[in-house]
Amino acid sequence: MNENQTTYPTGAQDEEEIDLVALMVTLLHKLKPILLTAVVCAVIAGGLAGVKILRGGAVSAEDQVAYEEALAEYQQKKKDYEFAVQQYELTAKSNEDAQSSVQEALKQAQDYAEKSLLKNLDVYNVWTAQADLYIDSGYKIQPGSAYQNVDPTGALLAAYQKQLVSGDSMNAAADAVGVDVRYLKGVVTVELSQNDSGEYNGVMTLQAYAADQQTAEKILNVLLGRLDLIHDKAAAAVCSHSVRVIDQSVTQGVSTELRALQQTSDEDVQNLQSQLVELQSARQALDDNLASAKSTWESAEEPALGGGAASSVAKYLLIGFLLGGVLACGVVVVKFLLDGMVYSASELNRSTGLPVLGALASDRTKKAGKLDAKLYQMEGRPDGSADAEMLCLMAQTIRSRAPEAKNILVTGDLPADQLEALAAALQATEPLRGQSVTAAESILKVAATVPHVVAADAIVLAADCTVTRTDAVREQNEKIVRLGKQILGCIVYE
Repeated sequence: MNENQTTYPTGAQDEEEIDLVALMVTLLHKLKPILLTAVVCAVIAGGLAGVKILRGGAVSAEDQVAYEEALAEYQQKKKDYEFAVQQYELTAKSNEDAQSSVQEALKQAQDYAEKSLLKNLDVYNVWTAQADLYIDSGYKIQPGSAYQNVDPTGALLAAYQKQLVSGDSMNAAADAVGVDVRYLKGVVTVELSQNDSGEYNGVMTLQAYAADQQTAEKILNVLLGRLDLIHDKAAAAVCSHSVRVIDQSVTQGVSTELRALQQTSDEDVQNLQSQLVELQSARQALDDNLASAKSTWESAEEPALGGGAASSVAKYLLIGFLLGGVLACGVVVVKFLLDGMVYSASELNRSTGLPVLGALASDRTKKAGKLDAKLYQMEGRPDGSADAEMLCLMAQTIRSRAPEAKNILVTGDLPADQLEALAAALQATEPLRGQSVTAAESILKVAATVPHVVAADAIVLAADCTVTRTDAVREQNEKIVRLGKQILGCIVYE
């Protein structure tokens, strides 16, 4: 191989690799013009569609009839859906009220089943406290008299029966055993005796059931203690009478009557649970029917006379927008591929094989707007805040790579003033303060640069991503190599 022949990475001259990330970022930098192009194309396409519709002429009679039929069908679907919504709201409200009512009743029934004395009795081991009472009204039949006074015995018994199983009597019994009065339901009974002819004979049997003897006796004794108060009320309301306790006892045994009452309570809970399940199923069916009606309505499309002018314009607007965006993106991509600009310092090193001394912020990066600045930040491009430190680092790198170099040349296809400013900045750094740092324009454009290259002890190539092409960097490197020199490294303005 000729010693002056430049070597590049494998395939660098034969084909160029497309950096998809760089391409995507380039498209994002051009987002505003791309969107503007898409909007302009959408407006043009929409205008063409409008003109086409206006030139379409009058609607035929067949089309008019078909439109009216389709419109009538659409309006009927709308009415059906609105009616379905109204019916749903009414029925759903009724269902919700019914569910609330049943849930409250079920809660009460379950609470009663949990705390009721009757529900928690063992019907095969029941304690019964019983008292037989006799109410004497002093009524007698008058012998030989065609007309007899009304026997008040039945009225007195009814009064005692009602007073003993309700009101203050039951409240007092509940307080005595420490429960709410409603939990005593069914454990206190009053039976009235009748003779063979069906007439009341004044005997009344008071019974109190409980799971233990003490509770049964407490309930019975409290009720017996109320007899004097009930006597006074009954005497004032009916007639004077006397009350005597014939017999009082406490027994333990089996009560099939109580078991029937317990079963009735269980059936109440089961019935309420069944009602709640039915109501919930009915509500689910309502929701499903409404969802089906809504789906049917949403799938219906309002007919448009003449093939749907509004939808046609909207369609053309969308097509124009998409085509405009694709066209603008295509132009950006083609320009990106054909320009062959140096994209970044790392890309320059990859494509040419030249070492990179460092990167500085270009004017483009420093003046970037919010979106561009954010994208540059994501790419890791310098923003200018660390340029002074980077210049010192690059100068130190030059000094370490070419410690004997006294004449350092900065060249490249940048404007002369930019090259001179870079050379002056390097000259001003501490590592290169004793060396001569000069600038010369691209050897591809200015012949006077050739003697500067020949006389230089070290050559630094400057590139700017906004103006420098990768091919130009390669050509400059080739000419410098043919003059027997080597590029020490590249400084890239990103």
